[in-house]
Amino acid sequence: MRFEKLDIAVAGAGIGGLSLALMLAMRGARVVVYDQMVAPRPVGSGFVLQPTGAAVLSHLGLLDRAAARGAVIHRMHGKLAGTNKTVLEIGYGASRHGIAIQRVALFDILLDAAIAAGVTFETSSRVIDMNGGERPTIVLGGSRTAPSADLVVDAMGAGSPLGHIAAKELGYGALWATVPWPQDGPFHPHELEQRYHRASRMAGVLPVGTAADGAPAMATFFWSLRNRDIDTWRSAGREAWLTEVAAMWPETVPFAAIAEPVHARYRHHTRRPIAGRRVLRIGDAWHATSPQLGQGANMALLDAASLVLALERSDGIDQALKLHLRQRQWHIRLYQTLSRVMTPFYQSDSGLLPVVRDLAIAPATQLSLVRLLVSRLVTGEFLDPIKRIGL
Repeated sequence: MRFEKLDIAVAGAGIGGLSLALMLAMRGARVVVYDQMVAPRPVGSGFVLQPTGAAVLSHLGLLDRAAARGAVIHRMHGKLAGTNKTVLEIGYGASRHGIAIQRVALFDILLDAAIAAGVTFETSSRVIDMNGGERPTIVLGGSRTAPSADLVVDAMGAGSPLGHIAAKELGYGALWATVPWPQDGPFHPHELEQRYHRASRMAGVLPVGTAADGAPAMATFFWSLRNRDIDTWRSAGREAWLTEVAAMWPETVPFAAIAEPVHARYRHHTRRPIAGRRVLRIGDAWHATSPQLGQGANMALLDAASLVLALERSDGIDQALKLHLRQRQWHIRLYQTLSRVMTPFYQSDSGLLPVVRDLAIAPATQLSLVRLLVSRLVTGEFLDPIKRIGL
């Protein structure tokens, strides 16, 4: 397909929307990104760029820039609060690693590249609907309709107003904060460290590198919380929280003392990827999960690359969409299922599941074959999605 003849509209300037717009523009397509923000900016804290997401960034020629901003991660290590008993230990192996990075750092890298590639941005543009057809359109707030395009893509994340399913919101969310990394502190510079109290409380520390060249190194500190308890947490005040943090993981009290946490809510849903004729969903707008497997941004990068490569290998848009869905469906189904099954072991009100986790699942992950399988699941490489999309 000749990209020079394509007009494509993307709703949402997140990681998935930006990477898609960039890949399309690099091939000559005319791309417009619509976002409700006054200026494009990221939403969220740090995350781990897995080998799957790293492969997409390498394809874009941006992996070295991302790696320079991020922190190399070799292991995920979880312990029980109080006893410090290890109940989660997942390594990448000798030749592989993740890259923990601040969302703002990756966002800036993608945004700069997209602007340089000729992507047009329409800010202060709130998308409220999309109309499918031979030339689909985006409906904006204020009774405006954007110019028609050959393809319209919903990359607005789990909170997309198109087909939002409020009933699928998970019971647990988390408080996230970006805090200075203590250079001589008690935390490992190449690990995601977590502490658990049953399944009702989880805390984590992730080194996430620098937001910009010359900026100080930072960490992401997160604290799980029932969504229904957020008002109680706010009214109790910081001192009450510090007391709770000290009881569970004393070393993280300095983080909590200076944190300006944001409350994140999570949803689990798998919407229909085709929202109308030549209207497509990617990323969390299509398949949202809890953050337990750490695949959200990586999945969005894979979706974007899959769509562009399908367009490249097809004679028409409709044919390309069918190929794209074939390339992605099994990988998405697997991780949606795993997220649904595994999340209650780490975030739920269950008294039994954390016991099963600690007494059965944790020892099993020490077996060589199980360790290999779990490692490939966490890195996102199970079912080889990179090969499936032809990257």
